[in-house]
Amino acid sequence: MALTAQQQKLNELYNKNFGTPDADGKGGRNAVFGVTGGADYWLDTHNPQTDEDWAEIDRMLAGSQEGQKYAASVAAGNPTVKIGGLESDLSTHSQGQKTFADGTANPNYNVWAGHFQDGGSLQGGSSAAAANAIAAATGQPGNFFQQADADIISKLDTQGTNVLTGDDATAAQDGWWNQFADADAFKAFLQGDQTQGSGGMDDFMKFMMLMSVMGGKGGGGGYGGSQYGYGGLNPGGVMQAYDPLAQLQGMGSWFKDNFGSGGASSATINAT
Repeated sequence: MALTAQQQKLNELYNKNFGTPDADGKGGRNAVFGVTGGADYWLDTHNPQTDEDWAEIDRMLAGSQEGQKYAASVAAGNPTVKIGGLESDLSTHSQGQKTFADGTANPNYNVWAGHFQDGGSLQGGSSAAAANAIAAATGQPGNFFQQADADIISKLDTQGTNVLTGDDATAAQDGWWNQFADADAFKAFLQGDQTQGSGGMDDFMKFMMLMSVMGGKGGGGGYGGSQYGYGGLNPGGVMQAYDPLAQLQGMGSWFKDNFGSGGASSATINAT
């Protein structure tokens, strides 16, 4: 689309202050119209009509962060365009904050990005999206991002919420069941150590006695003790026709119902 007379004149000022792109689009850039945060700003807000008006826009472009950074890169022998004067390794959100929460000045504050922050003329828009659109239209690298990983991490609720039983919901509950490292360790305990004397079996018998005293789910003798005939509370009892290990799955449910289980954590992420 052909540029109007005013757009053409403004584009010349862009080339003067931000460089004229070569055949590869390097070394400078043109003005971009029809994009949020683009060159239309100067025509819409300043409506230049006189030579003095244009001279004022020329001074403001030269004094902008993009103009100053481009001039510095030319002086260093490496002409480099920085859209809006933005740094691509920092989030546009962080660069748009004039001061930090504690009131200290942000050394990376960018005036152009600030227009998109609360209170800015373009608030509510995405400064990263606008910068990338301008970069794409001018053949420049478009690696701008709105929110930095560090910004997100700093807002994480690292405390989380544990789903626990008992009065204290901030720490894991303690109990005899914590002696088992995992399900295999618990299974080994139930099986007993019959290869090294009677210690393992004694532990197993004590466990079954405990189950009998505590009672099981659904009434009766529950999951333990004398009903299995392992001695328990009734020494000399007769062993049942089924192996109590077959009841392991049901006992797992009983443990969950009576002692609680596990924990989970959740985090809240506050992102812009």
